[in-house]
Formats: sequence, C-alpha cells, structure tokens
Amino acid sequence: MLKRRTLTQAPFWCDERFSATGIFVAMTIALLLAAGAAVDFARVVNMREGIDQGVRTASEAALRALDDRRLSDDQIRTLGLSQFDKSSVFARQVGTIETPAIVIDRTVPSVTVTAKGVVAMTVSRLSGVSEISVPATYTAGTAPADIVGAVASRDR
Repeated sequence: MLKRRTLTQAPFWCDERFSATGIFVAMTIALLLAAGAAVDFARVVNMREGIDQGVRTASEAALRALDDRRLSDDQIRTLGLSQFDKSSVFARQVGTIETPAIVIDRTVPSVTVTAKGVVAMTVSRLSGVSEISVPATYTAGTAPADIVGAVASRDR
C-alpha cells in the first residue's frame, strides 16, 4: 500500500513563481510607460512639423501678395490665414492651434507669421506634464534679387 506523504508548501511570496510574476508585472508597466512616452513624442513632433509648414507657407504666400502691391494689409492677412489653415490641417488633429499673428512690414518688405500650438499629453500626465506648447515663427522677405526665408525662432 502507498503511503501518503504530506508536503509543506511555501507561501506564494517565498516561491519562485512570485519572482517570475513580479518581473513580468514590472516589465509590463515599464513597456506601457515607454509606449505612452513614444506616443506623446510623436504627437509633439507632428504638431511641430504642421505648424512649421503652416507658418512657412502663410509667410511666403503673404509675401507674394505683398509684392503684387495691389492688396491691402487686411487682404494680405486674410490670404495668409487662409494659407495657414490649408497647410496645418493635420496639426489641428493632433492638438489646438491659436490664430497666427501676421506682421507685414512694407518698408523692408517682409512678412512674419507667428503661431502657437498646444498638444495634450497622454501618459506624460503621470509625471505632471499635462500639455506642451509648440511655438513657431517664420519671416519671409525680399532682397534686391531674390526671396529670402529664415526661421526666426523655435522657442519651447
């Protein structure tokens, strides 16, 4: 006849199963945080590219209208805002964009467009960052022989 043998089973936290479970949970949390940070970074980069493209195209379109010399400043601003809206459609899907400021200088002649977008964060809220501001400024001006464009500032 077989004898029953009683084993004393160690508690779960003293067992190797606990170690494997702990490592799995820690790695899962770390991977989720890294994926969330990557999503937040991608959203900020997309906003930056969209706003940069918007201010660049708006500034150049307004400068071409300024060179025409038939439009008033208000008409040039309207044209620039229209061009900005067309160029920054994707950036508006990522966050919110304030109405850009268009400064026209007829003496130089040059056009400066400044815009600011705000991207709401997802996982980065855990570290206290709820949103990131993305400003962009672009100045287009005419030199005696050609059109010169320069990024004036990329402040954060």
